[in-house]
Amino acid sequence: MAPLLWIVTPVEVRVYDAFRGIGTEEDRGPVGTYRLNVDTEMAALDEFCGRFSLDTGAFWASDLAQDIHRSGKIDRVLLEEIAALEQRLVKVSLASGEGITVAEARAACQELVTGTLFASYLLDRGGIADPFDEPHRIAKVGLADLFQSRSWALSLFDWLHETFNGDVFPQGMGSSLQDGHLPLLQDFCRGTSLRERDAGQMRLFRFRFDTVPIELISSVYEAFARRAASDMARELGLHYTPVELVHMALDPVFEDLDASARILDPTCGSGLFLVQGLRRLAWKRCGDGPRPRAVIRDILYRQVHGVDIQRAALRIAAFSLYLAALELETTCEPEESVRFEPLIGRTLHEMDFLSVEARELARGLGIDAIVGNPPWTHATKNGEAGAVKKARAKEDDSGSGRSPDHRFLLAAIDVVGRSGRIAMYLKATPFMSRMWSARRFVERVLRDLDRIALINMSPLRQSGLFSEAMAPGLFLCANCGSLPPADRLLVGTFPWTDDFERSGALALSSADIAEAEKAAVTASPSYLKASALGTPRDIALIERFEREFISLETFLSEAGVASGQGFQIKGEARDKPKAVPEAMLDLPSIEPVDYVPVSLEGRHKPTLRQRGYLQLLHARSRDLYRAPLVVFPKSAHKRALQLGRTSAALSDEDLAFSHGFYGFSFAEADPRLPAIICALLNSAVPSYQFLLGAGPLGMERPNILLQDLRALRIPRFEVTDALARRAVQALAGARLDGCAAIDAFVADLYKLRQDERALVLDGVERGRSTLLGTNAARRHDIEAPEARQLAGYAAAACRTVNAVLRISGRQHLVAEVAAASKLGDDRLDRFATVRFRTVPGRAPANVVSEMPAAEAEQLLGSLRHQLVRSPTPYLRERRSLRIYDGAQVTMIKPAQKRYWTVAAGLQDGDTILADHPPGRA
Repeated sequence: MAPLLWIVTPVEVRVYDAFRGIGTEEDRGPVGTYRLNVDTEMAALDEFCGRFSLDTGAFWASDLAQDIHRSGKIDRVLLEEIAALEQRLVKVSLASGEGITVAEARAACQELVTGTLFASYLLDRGGIADPFDEPHRIAKVGLADLFQSRSWALSLFDWLHETFNGDVFPQGMGSSLQDGHLPLLQDFCRGTSLRERDAGQMRLFRFRFDTVPIELISSVYEAFARRAASDMARELGLHYTPVELVHMALDPVFEDLDASARILDPTCGSGLFLVQGLRRLAWKRCGDGPRPRAVIRDILYRQVHGVDIQRAALRIAAFSLYLAALELETTCEPEESVRFEPLIGRTLHEMDFLSVEARELARGLGIDAIVGNPPWTHATKNGEAGAVKKARAKEDDSGSGRSPDHRFLLAAIDVVGRSGRIAMYLKATPFMSRMWSARRFVERVLRDLDRIALINMSPLRQSGLFSEAMAPGLFLCANCGSLPPADRLLVGTFPWTDDFERSGALALSSADIAEAEKAAVTASPSYLKASALGTPRDIALIERFEREFISLETFLSEAGVASGQGFQIKGEARDKPKAVPEAMLDLPSIEPVDYVPVSLEGRHKPTLRQRGYLQLLHARSRDLYRAPLVVFPKSAHKRALQLGRTSAALSDEDLAFSHGFYGFSFAEADPRLPAIICALLNSAVPSYQFLLGAGPLGMERPNILLQDLRALRIPRFEVTDALARRAVQALAGARLDGCAAIDAFVADLYKLRQDERALVLDGVERGRSTLLGTNAARRHDIEAPEARQLAGYAAAACRTVNAVLRISGRQHLVAEVAAASKLGDDRLDRFATVRFRTVPGRAPANVVSEMPAAEAEQLLGSLRHQLVRSPTPYLRERRSLRIYDGAQVTMIKPAQKRYWTVAAGLQDGDTILADHPPGRA
C-alpha cells in the first residue's frame, strides 16, 4: 500500500503524496508527472506506482517515495490539529479570569473537543443527525456555522446528551463554552489549520470523517488525551499503539473464533483493540449481509469488554465504540432508538485488572480472548502510581519482577486458562534475560499456556514502533491459528528495514521464524534469545558453552583478580559527589575518548587532578586501579579491532578508568594471565556469546552490562609461559593479520571444532549492527550479498553435506550461485539463488561455481508471486524457498546479507541432510 493520489488529465497522470498537507505551492505539487502519449513514461508509472509495486512494497524504495513519510498520515495530522485546538481553547479559558486551574480548563475543553469530533462524524456519515431541531439542523446549517452562536453550540451539546447518553456527553457539557472558543471551533470544522507553523492556512480538503476509519479517530483521541496527562502516562507506562499493530494482534485471535465469543482488553485506554474487535465480531455474525442495529448493540453490550484504572480512558473507549457501532449499523426497526445504553459499569469497567475483583469479574463474564498492549514501565521510586507498582513488585511471587506488562499477562492467563486465546505486546528483555526472576516468569508462561508464539520486535524499537516508547517490544500470541503443539513454541524476529519508519509496514521472511522446544527454553537462559536471533547450530554451541565452561567471574575470582566498574562523575543517585582521596588524585586516568584496544601504552592519560575531577559520585576502591590491568569498554565498540567485536586493552601502570569501562586488576594474580584474558576479550568469542546468549545486548541497548561480562563463559586452563607468549604474539599482530592469530589462539583454548570456529567467526559479521546500534550498520545487514559471500555460504553448506558423503566416497555436493535478481525496486524484492546438486566421486577442493544469470532470472520470474506478497497492509512477506528436483535442491532467499551467512550455510547443509539423508531411496 502507498499514500498516492492519481489525477488523470487528458494529457498526463499527476501523482500526489496523499500524506502531504498544508505548505508552499511547491510542497503541494505532484511527486511525479507522466505523459499519456509517451510509452516510456507510462512504463515508468507502472513500474513505480503499479499494482505489483504497491502490493509488494517496492514503491517505498523508488525515488518517488523518498520524501513520503507516514508522519503526514491523517491520524498524525489530525492529532496535531486537535492538540493545537485544545491548547488554544485552554488558553482562552485561563484568560477568562474565572480562577480555574489548568487541569480544570483542560478537562472542560476536552469535553468541547469530544463533542465537536462526534458531531463531525455524525454530519459526514449522514442520516443520524436528522432529528436535530429544525432551525439548527447540522446537515443544513453546517457544523462550522453552529459555532457562530453560543446558543446554537449549546443546543448541539444538549442534543448529543439527549440522543446518546452520559458516558461521553454529560448533562451541561457545554457550560464552559465561552465566546472566545467559538472561532477556534469554527476554524477546526472548516479545515483551517490551528498548528503554529500553518496557522490560518486553509486545507485543500477539510477532514472528512466518513472516510476516516473509526480506529484512527480512536487512536488520535487516545494520543490526544494522553498528551494532556503526559506525566501520568509516563508514570503508568502508557504508550500509543499504532493501528497496524492492533490488526496484527487481532488477526490470529479471530482466526476460527466463534461468532459468540467475548473479548477483553485489560488496559483498554481509548478502546483501539475493542473497536476493531467489535467490527470483526459484527462481520462474523452478519457476514456480507445487512447489519441490524439490534445485532450490533447486542455485540456492543455483551461481547466487547474493557478494563482501565482511569475513568477518562473509559470515556474515550465509550466514545470510540459509539462511533464504531453507528458506522456498522446498516438497518434498524422504526421503534429502535439511536440512544445508547451506558457502557461504563456494564462492559467498560473502572478497575485494576491486576486486582482479584477484576479477574473474578472477567472469569464471570466468560471471556474467550484477551488482547492489548499493557503498560511496560517498571516500578519507580517516586509518585503514588510508582509506589503502588513497587509494592506490587515486592509482593509478587510470579517471577515477573518489576515489569507490569508481564503481571498483566499472568493475570490474563489466570482468566482464560491454558487454552484461552491471548495476543499482547510486551516488553522483550525479561524474556531474554538470565536473571532468576525473569527465568521463573518465562517458565511459568510456557507451562501455563498450551500453544504459543513469541516474536521479537526489538530491531524496530528506534524506528517509531510504539511512538515514544524506546523499550524493545515482543508480540505474544497464544492458542491462535496454526501454532505448534503444546510441547513446542514458535519464535522469531521482525527484522529492521530502512523504510519501516516511513511506511509502517513490517517485513518478514520464513527464515526469520523457527520452532523451539519448551523444555529446552526453560532449561537454558540463552535458548530463547539464540532461537530468535540465531540458528539451531548457534543454539547448540551456546548451550555447549554454558554446559562445559565456567563464568569469567568464577575464573577470575579463583585467580585472585579484582573487578568492577570505573569511577562515576555524576548521576541520578541521591548521594552527593564526594572529595576524591588525595592518594588517587594524581592517578593517570582514561575515558572512552582516549581508548584504543590491545594496549594503552603511550596514550594520553591525564590525572584525575588534571581533568578537574576533585569530586566524584563514586570514586571506587583504589585497589581496583592497580596494575597490571585489563580494561573493557562497555560501549565503545567502534574502536574495536574489527566492527562486530568487543575489545579490551592492557595497562602496565596503575590507572583510574571511568564509568564507561569495566576493569580487572591482576595485582594479586599471575602476571602472565592479563595477556591471555585480553586476547580472549578481543577475539570473536565474546561478541558471539553476547549476541546470542541471555542478556540485553541486541534487545535493548548496544552496551555490555557488567553482570553479562562476568557471566561470559570461558574454559578452565593452566597458565603457562607458552600460553602467555602466544597470547602476547597474537595481540601484537592483530592489526596486521585481521585478528586471525587471536581467533585461532582462543579457538584452541575453547577446543572448538572447525565448524564451530566458522560459526563464531561468522558472528562478528552478524553482530556488527547489534554492537554498533546504528542505522548505517543495520543497512549493511540488508545489502545484497556479494559473490564472495554467496560462495562462502554455499561452501559451508557443501562442507556440511560432504562431511557425511565422503564416508562412502561415491558422490559429493556441488553448488552454483547467482547474485541478486530484481523482482522490484525494493531491497526486499531482490532474491539470490544457490543450486546444490550431487555428482559422482569425492569432493574436489573447490565445489562452488557460478550459475548463468539468465537461468536464475527465469527461475525467479516463474516464482515471482510465490516469493513476494503482502497478505495485509501492515505486513510484507518475503518467502524463502527450498525446491527439490531429483538430485538437486535450489535455495532462494531474499538478497540480504543476513540470510546468506556462513551460519545459514551450515544450517542449510543440515537441512539438506535431514530432508535427503544418504542412502534414502
